[in-house]
Amino acid sequence: MSLLGAGWKGARNRRDSHLSEKIFNRIQENFPELKNRLTSSSILLSNVYASTGDVEKSSNIKNKLYKLGLKKTIGLSWTAINGRLFKFRAHDQSHPQSSEIYAEAEKISNELIEHGHQYDSSWITRPLKQDETVASVLCGHSERLAIAWNF
Repeated sequence: MSLLGAGWKGARNRRDSHLSEKIFNRIQENFPELKNRLTSSSILLSNVYASTGDVEKSSNIKNKLYKLGLKKTIGLSWTAINGRLFKFRAHDQSHPQSSEIYAEAEKISNELIEHGHQYDSSWITRPLKQDETVASVLCGHSERLAIAWNF
């Protein structure tokens, strides 16, 4: 499975929907019993379609998952500080020190921008909401929050 996953990451990074379809079909054929894996694979294929502008195929996959009652598992990032384990999910504000964590994440983002980093909006596969920016969507990932909490 990890070899297929590595191939899929490459296909996703190249926005190659044809190769993504082939990998998705191979996963469905070889691992039908892995319901969670099939759900995440379907979401990934849907995102590849969306990133290539094929909104219809992307929507069809999401509608099929909805009709089957399947939901995407929320991704979590874990970090240990002073022997305590902390977990974060995307755009998490449940931590008692959320404002400090977000301030640190913004500081890190500003530093990256000073060194030439530019946000790539092509990775966002849905329309932005009225109160969102490209940076706010891309900078709220759980990994980034866990990193900021470590500073």
